[in-house]
Amino acid sequence: MDNRSRFTPYTFRGKLLTILLLSALTACILTAAGSFMVSIGSFGNDLMDKEHEVAIYLLGLEQKTSLSIEEMLSVTSNDTLTAAVASYPERMLSHEELESLRQGEIIMQSSRLSPMPVTYVQLGEEIISIHPARDINLFVSVLPRIAFTIVLSLVLFALFSVLVSFILSKPVTQLTQATRQIKDGDFSVRLPDNKQGEMGELMRSFNSMTDELSRTVYLQKDFISSISHEFRTPIASIKGFARLLQMPGLDDDSRREYVSMISQESDRLSRLSDTLLRLSALEQQMAPASLTSFRLDEQVRQVILQLEPAWTPRNIDWQLNLDPVTIESDSEMLIQVWINLIHNAVKFSHEGGTIEITVKQTDMAEFTIADQGIGMSEETKERIFDRFFQGDASRSNEGVGLGLCLVKRIVEMLGGSIRVRSALDKGSTFRVQLPLRQTHSKGGSHVQSIGE
Repeated sequence: MDNRSRFTPYTFRGKLLTILLLSALTACILTAAGSFMVSIGSFGNDLMDKEHEVAIYLLGLEQKTSLSIEEMLSVTSNDTLTAAVASYPERMLSHEELESLRQGEIIMQSSRLSPMPVTYVQLGEEIISIHPARDINLFVSVLPRIAFTIVLSLVLFALFSVLVSFILSKPVTQLTQATRQIKDGDFSVRLPDNKQGEMGELMRSFNSMTDELSRTVYLQKDFISSISHEFRTPIASIKGFARLLQMPGLDDDSRREYVSMISQESDRLSRLSDTLLRLSALEQQMAPASLTSFRLDEQVRQVILQLEPAWTPRNIDWQLNLDPVTIESDSEMLIQVWINLIHNAVKFSHEGGTIEITVKQTDMAEFTIADQGIGMSEETKERIFDRFFQGDASRSNEGVGLGLCLVKRIVEMLGGSIRVRSALDKGSTFRVQLPLRQTHSKGGSHVQSIGE
């Protein structure tokens, strides 16, 4: 931006500077009016002092010299003051003032409407009036004072306005430059956040926004990288087995094995696509789609029966403590939560292991599932809700690493909390708490680790 564009009224600094200069002009006009009134008063006082000096001088000349009145008047008259015999003094002076003049006193007269004073003194039998010369222009006399006051005020206020405009607009300029950097993709920019007042709050909010944008961009890049990897692996596998199928002289057993592997990888791609679509829909959804009242314990029991083909071959033993709990929530969403949590407990349990599920009601509805499986390390426990994260790499072909991410998002939307406690070779415990009744505001998700 060039210097000229910085000072146009269409920028913040230009507008601020324009307002300050207009304020300076208004202040100068008011100052000029006040200065004019003060200058007139001061000028009138100066004239009164000079007239008083002339009157005293005339009285001294009368006593010390034998000059005639005309000679004394000619001596005292100058370019500023004129001394002359007053015509019809009885019209201008009261009886008391005339008596005071006869006793040698000096009488001064001035009017609020006119700052031109007149001084009277009696010499012999004549009353002398001392007044400003006729060619004195009051406005011209006080103009230098007024002009000096206006120019000084305008210069000082203009300098102050420019200084203040630069100081006040500096944070806005910084904010504008930082916004351009963010537009260009630089999310490392930070503004000083030690200022007070609204501007400091704005800068702190800007830094918080930048942090959130930086995290969002990182998550987007990580998501793209992860999803590319997740799609690339089964596609490469399908491509490789397809090429093997094209080899001449392939026996039937190998052919069936390759076809089976292609089918498995195709199913994995299908599950990945379906889960991504479901996750995308949930992230766009801000509130539950439909709220119904239902028995949570019965819903959990139905999910366990639904997953029987998964746990029967592993000889899983169930310990169920399902208290009758009625909640108002989104039934379809919660089914996805229970399917993921129960299926994970089955998948990571040892064969012949025990899974304990508890449903009870406190001030909230509480679901707890505990297994005695392989458990998780602290590092794994911190990342289990991340997209595509799979703690057990040996079982990566059984899922896509999005199940617990879906669970977290659903629990978040339903206003609940989810906690996990786990240790290697000691199993894992997940606890979900949900409100008994849904409010219409978006709930916050709480993902915590329960201390051992």
